[in-house]
Amino acid sequence: MEITKRQARRFILSHQGLWPPYEMQGKPGVLSHVRRVGCIQFDPLNIVGHNPALVLQARVSDFRPLVLQELLYQDRKLLDGWDKMMSVYSVEEWPYFRRRREAARRNPGRSREAVKAILPQVRKEIEERGPLSSIDLDFDQTVDWSWAPTRLARAALESMYFWGELIIHHKVHTRKVYDFARRHIPDELLSAKDPNETEEQYHDWYVLRRIGSVGLLWDRSGGAWLAMPGIKSRERRAALARLL
Repeated sequence: MEITKRQARRFILSHQGLWPPYEMQGKPGVLSHVRRVGCIQFDPLNIVGHNPALVLQARVSDFRPLVLQELLYQDRKLLDGWDKMMSVYSVEEWPYFRRRREAARRNPGRSREAVKAILPQVRKEIEERGPLSSIDLDFDQTVDWSWAPTRLARAALESMYFWGELIIHHKVHTRKVYDFARRHIPDELLSAKDPNETEEQYHDWYVLRRIGSVGLLWDRSGGAWLAMPGIKSRERRAALARLL
């Protein structure tokens, strides 16, 4: 198959919901776009708005930030989760990230013993008091963490979040407030097996997902291929060959 540069440009603009402009509307439009591209990256920086709001504002005719907040924290159709980075994606995809969550549980990273020691207390606090953020817990010891030293309370909550015991219940500005996933995600999703039974199926799904995030990609190194656990250039080439 050969396509012209003009066709490629038009395809990407159409795939990204930018041409024709503003064909999507309301919550159905937001959900349709997120499902099409897989996820939208969240970044705490806010110069003229947060990234998910800017992306959706450019594509959904009547979008307001409140629409996204409702889909995330009231309707629970979307959730905050890790894909390439911190992202917003459909709650329906919870089973597909089981491997990532299980890997996080097996490899809790730095300060595992300190985190493990307070887990029973953290669980009790959330069970009795409901959704909590790190400032609501009195574990003030400073421990090594992924990006920089942080409070033990934050390390514990983030660990539980990474392995799927907690989800982000809501945010106060950019501060995350956590609650048990079982309280908000349907049991059929929580208990669902990974739809990709083999490593090859998982690689194929992830490579195709990343292509869908842009519309067109080539088999060369670039930002769109980053942060796919276990998938380097060799695995990516093999997956592309199978997909073709």
